[in-house]
Amino acid sequence: MGEITRLQYLVRISNKYGLDTHRFLNCFVEAWTQKESLYKGISILCRQKTTEDGVFLLTRDQSVIAQIRLSETTLRYLPTIDVASLPSDKSPSARRAEKRGPVDVKIKDLSPGVKWVNLRAKVVEKPNTRTVFSRMGTPLGVSTATISDNTGSIKLPLWNAQIDMVSVGDTVQIENGSVKRFRGELQVSVGRKGRLVVVENK
Repeated sequence: MGEITRLQYLVRISNKYGLDTHRFLNCFVEAWTQKESLYKGISILCRQKTTEDGVFLLTRDQSVIAQIRLSETTLRYLPTIDVASLPSDKSPSARRAEKRGPVDVKIKDLSPGVKWVNLRAKVVEKPNTRTVFSRMGTPLGVSTATISDNTGSIKLPLWNAQIDMVSVGDTVQIENGSVKRFRGELQVSVGRKGRLVVVENK
């Protein structure tokens, strides 16, 4: 069982028992340091601990729910994990290829599913960096900024090096971006084939 699969499994457990997922995941950190943690009737016991990982036993009313191994790296990042960033454990539906060139747009023209967009806008908000995990289990830094033009505003996820590259007040150019809806809000993303350029510093 890979590390991402283990995290997905714990999310399913938290949903099954009506637990707050972040609080539930933080209990493993508590059990890692203090041997045991208890949350809403579920006991998390660290049965085995090494410098590289830990084995945790989950029980409820003396009945075993699961036993799971988590790496030290995962335990270190658990408090800052964005659960929504975990890849779905369901097989993704097939994506249809689009043969379309990039077009210049305004924010008011964007809608979910639109791809190959060129957009110029100003950064009006840039929250603190949080930690998420890639599909391969690699920890990544992300800050979901807000950008705006004279027609509206939209979220722009900044990843790793992009975070320090961009500041509030900068004007950025997004090339070959794509648009999706995440947590009820539209986001424009710069994927592998896209590019983010700061064209004017604050």
